[in-house]
Amino acid sequence: MSNHPIIDNFMISKRRMASFYYLVVGGLLSLLFAGSGIAETVPAMANLQKQIQQVAQSATAATVALVSDGGETGSGVIVSPQGLILTAAHVVGGDEMMRVVFSDGRVMKGRVLGANFTRDAAMVQILGEGTYPHVELGESDALHVGDFVVALGHSKGFDPERRAPIRMGRLCTDGKQRFLISECTLIGGDSGGPLFDLSGKLVGIHSSIGPMLKINNHVPVSVFRHDWEKLLSGRQWGQLGLHPMADPDSPVLGFAMMDVMGVDGVVVEDVVVDSPADEAGIRPGDVITYMDSRGLRSVRDMLRELGRHRPGETVPLVVLRKGTAYKADLTFGRRGDLMSGLKQMEQPQG
Repeated sequence: MSNHPIIDNFMISKRRMASFYYLVVGGLLSLLFAGSGIAETVPAMANLQKQIQQVAQSATAATVALVSDGGETGSGVIVSPQGLILTAAHVVGGDEMMRVVFSDGRVMKGRVLGANFTRDAAMVQILGEGTYPHVELGESDALHVGDFVVALGHSKGFDPERRAPIRMGRLCTDGKQRFLISECTLIGGDSGGPLFDLSGKLVGIHSSIGPMLKINNHVPVSVFRHDWEKLLSGRQWGQLGLHPMADPDSPVLGFAMMDVMGVDGVVVEDVVVDSPADEAGIRPGDVITYMDSRGLRSVRDMLRELGRHRPGETVPLVVLRKGTAYKADLTFGRRGDLMSGLKQMEQPQG
């Protein structure tokens, strides 16, 4: 026994661990295809299921739980046979050491190396010689909106009666954005866990839960590649708390949006003064049904479209107002510029 109640509980039932890591394969596939509007064939669905199963088989053993001395839990993924782990910076926080829990219940110590808190990227090194199960790094820059991805993580912490659950979804942004956004459902404990493409290569690390349960944010693996030597050397820098949706270089519309049952489109809840939406004539209560010739039925669709564009681009919209449809051109703004303007407006005038 480890004299640590959380770890001891991990070990008690490790023999009862079930291999149900095909958690979402099957029924969820039909739901995804039904909602996507894509006419997928049965062979295509079977091939997708096979790809997800292969990812699960190759990646589950390398997906670990990370436990701090205070008992907080997150996830990570081993990327080298020597035991180097990639995780999220907010998972390691200010800790110097973490407990690393493997899928079979084994527990080892890990030393926190470097961390880029602004981008939420960190490394942990397992202490102890050996050859560890690991995954291969992919190329996040090559990802496109709509690509299928697979997420693993120890949801709600390590559970000795199951392996890390598998979730799948589509990307809402391409790989060149500052953060990836996907539809994979994530909850507490998944932070720091891996995001894979369908070839089983690591393309991202779970960062934070978005405004909806199925819209979540991931650190692209390109961030780790760029900062690799600094992270390995143990350097820590940046400011934790820069939410991916607050990326200053991301495109912005300038209105609050919501889904309304029975309405096919994105309902405008409020509009920021002097924002791109305001300049395009968008008003609260409007329903946006098309952007750049693509149909919009929900907020999720709108987030996907945002991921296709950059600040400064102009796109045509179809807007429904009091039953009448009209067209409007909207030029995307830069989020940092809009937020800076809002802060200036909030300052007291002398």
